Amino acid sequence: MARYVGVDWASRGWLTVATDGDDWTASMHPSMHSVWLTYRDAAAILVDVPIGLPETRRRECDRAAKAFLGDRSSSVFWTPCRAAVEAPTYEQARRANEDCRGDGLSSQAWGLIPRIQEVDRLLRDEVDAETTILESHPEVCFTALHGGESLPSKHDEDGIEARRTVLEAVDDSIAGVYERFEATLIDGQPPWARRIGESNRDDLLDAMVLTLTAKYGAGGFRRFPEDPPLDAEGLPMQIVYTDRRAVSRR
Repeated sequence: MARYVGVDWASRGWLTVATDGDDWTASMHPSMHSVWLTYRDAAAILVDVPIGLPETRRRECDRAAKAFLGDRSSSVFWTPCRAAVEAPTYEQARRANEDCRGDGLSSQAWGLIPRIQEVDRLLRDEVDAETTILESHPEVCFTALHGGESLPSKHDEDGIEARRTVLEAVDDSIAGVYERFEATLIDGQPPWARRIGESNRDDLLDAMVLTLTAKYGAGGFRRFPEDPPLDAEGLPMQIVYTDRRAVSRR
């Protein structure tokens, strides 16, 4: 049975959710190399981190994802150019982004640069990883699986409940899984353990929707854009997702 994996950064490490048939597991990892070594036999690993870095302009996949999300477009940030990602300080990164394409660098983007660097280096070092580890976006995945309709903010209870409902409508094997993960990864862990924090409960749902997207989309992902360009290192600049039509065919 194939394994499918969703990966999301959860403040203190990489949160992975994997499914193999109807069996669901979750764990925390200190690095993407650890994730890859654990799941390199997976059919697909989807990660919520930009893969493929632009040189001189904004990525087409970011534009398309923002347009798709409409009033939730702010959940997609503009991916910094490679020169900014490789800069050692925020000021140098900001200037590099301005020089490359004329716009600044948000604090959110700067905060994610260590994660972007980590995934980028893994994919450039491990040639066989680049066909398995693909970029996705949880909000795009949730919206696509919800028939293109946006959901309430994931930072309040209505949004959390709406996302659980979407997941369970796609795959009934996921019923009760969120509650189990919440109990074991958050409530049942000692303070010194590698655990996700109280404020990262939504990251569980993000990783879970990436896993479901990997499960139902593998072999035929939809993607922004349909024919993605490659960056200077040969990595595709794309965001993959699936929708209810793919689910109904399985």
